[in-house]
Amino acid sequence: MIKTEGCSLAPAGVTYPGDDSADEEPSELDKARDQLNRLMGTSRLTGSALQQLSLDKWGRSYDMRLCKRGKKVYFQVMWKFLEQQSFPLTEDEYLQQLDAVAEYLTMWGVAGMVQAGISAASSRGPGFTGGGGACAISIPLDVDMTGARSGEWDGCI
Repeated sequence: MIKTEGCSLAPAGVTYPGDDSADEEPSELDKARDQLNRLMGTSRLTGSALQQLSLDKWGRSYDMRLCKRGKKVYFQVMWKFLEQQSFPLTEDEYLQQLDAVAEYLTMWGVAGMVQAGISAASSRGPGFTGGGGACAISIPLDVDMTGARSGEWDGCI
């Protein structure tokens, strides 16, 4: 898990082996975030839930990323998957990556959009094209990345 001066990139309520903050009570921010999610009718999406969506749809734990292209943000289901021998992440790293993606989706309020996009996606799933290229499933997200948010990040996470 990546930490900086009292901050953590782990979503609220998620702990990892060796995390010394596992015994702490949820912070006031975590409590307020959970209460706001309940009031707004939005549910917190987790990395495990994203993995389960992938397993239910395609039978594999595909890698999932967020990608910013110009002013648009996309949720992408990549062609590599956890069960593949050449997959570059350990299972813990994979789940941490999905937790980070899920935290952004929850924060932006687009978790339902991603769940609907995965449900509507082809049952073939992502993979390789006949010509040897890789093909990801891209779900456009309704996220405003203009103005003050435009410099938050570029590329993919």
